[in-house]
Order: sequence, then C-alpha cells, then structure tokens
Amino acid sequence: MSNDYPDVKRFEEYCQSEIRSLISHLKDYDRQGKAEALHQVRVDIKRIKSIHSVINGCVKGFKAHRSFMPFRNIFRKAGRIRDRDVLGRLLEQYNVDERADDLMPGNAKRKVAAFRSGIPRMIDGVRKCAPGLIVFSKKVHHNDFRSYVVNKKKEVRSQLYPRPNMAIIHKVRKGIKEILYLSELGNGSTKRESKFYENMQDVIGGFHDKQVLLELLMKKSVSANSAQLRLIRSDCLADKKEIFRLAANFYKK
Repeated sequence: MSNDYPDVKRFEEYCQSEIRSLISHLKDYDRQGKAEALHQVRVDIKRIKSIHSVINGCVKGFKAHRSFMPFRNIFRKAGRIRDRDVLGRLLEQYNVDERADDLMPGNAKRKVAAFRSGIPRMIDGVRKCAPGLIVFSKKVHHNDFRSYVVNKKKEVRSQLYPRPNMAIIHKVRKGIKEILYLSELGNGSTKRESKFYENMQDVIGGFHDKQVLLELLMKKSVSANSAQLRLIRSDCLADKKEIFRLAANFYKK
C-alpha cells in the first residue's frame, strides 16, 4: 500500500482533529471576538466539508446533507460577519469613501453579538453529530480515498483547461481547496501541483472578492467615482488573465 495516501486510522484521526479544532476556535471567538478566530472557524468547517465529501463519495448509506447541516449553519452565520470585514478592507484598498455597513444589510454589531451568544448551542450541535461522522470516517478505504482525490483533480482540470469556466469559477475554487485540505493527509500531490493549487485558489479568491465589491458599488448610489470603478474592473480583468495563464502553464506541461 502506497504511503502517499492515508490509511483508515489517519483519516479517522484527521476527522477527530478537525472537530476539536472547530470547537476550540469557536471558544476563542466567544472569548475574544477576533477576526482571525472567526476565519479559522470557517477554515475548519471547509476541512470538515471535505471530510463529508470524501465519505459521501466512498461509503454507502452516509447522509452527507443531514450530517453537514449544523456545520453549514455556523459557516453561513460566520460568513456574514467575515464578508463585511473583507469588504471593509477592499473599500480601504480602493480608497472608496463608503462603509461596509452602508453596502451590506443588517447591523454588524448585532450580528457579532448574536453569533457569539449562540456559540454554546453551536458547540452542542457539533458534539452531537461528531460521533456519527467519526464512525463513518472509519469506513473510508485507502483505495477509495485515492480514487476520490484522483477524480477530484480530473474534475478541476476539466473546469480549468483548455479554457477556465469563469461562470463557475468560485465552485472551481472550492474543489481546489478541497484537494489542498486533503493533501494534509497525503494525497499523492507533487510540490508543483500543490504550488499551482495554492496560487490558483488565491487568485480566484481575490477575483471573487473584487467582483462582489464591484456589484455592490454598482447596485447602490455610492461615492465611488468612475476612476475607482475602472481600477476595480481593471484589477478583475488582470485576475482573470492570471487565472488563464496559470491554468495554461500548468496543464500544458
């Protein structure tokens, strides 16, 4: 058996580790309310989502949607806070005299307070569904895991080459991040592959954030002038070109 891919025990341990990490970061955010802890909460859930995807693809009888529901609810609530922080940084980067609160619905402070007050319930929900997830994680066979990752890489390739599918590029990024998270267990990726996936997901992420900013500015009567809008559009185009360049350079070889 190749050592490039995890055995059953390693996958189970990875599942347990991510559950513990999520609970720890939720507690950190409850105590301190720092953006980095909230970011780590979302990363933990993305990793747990990749675990669900692997089990769903490898084990019969697993109810992935039902199992992931408690995690998805936390992810979405955290995202509403995180998105506002990202938007605020972009507004500052492009010198737009507008507040994130004016572009996004709801009161930011109330959202944070509501999230933090709900953390004990969130942790209870995670703990309740964790045993079932761990039980199913034990059933993932080494060869099935390998096949799952190989197929995921093929799927991402088909979405990026010979021409990136920009209509679903955010979905493509999710697939790339899944590959990266699973590589923490060992998935046969070369250094060249890992570097490509890291660079590609980073560029797609920046492209997506700028597109969201542009859409929000265009929907509302805001203080962004034509020069600022042109700069954002120009940076979006530069990101798009970089996505095409990275894909062509990697897959042509």
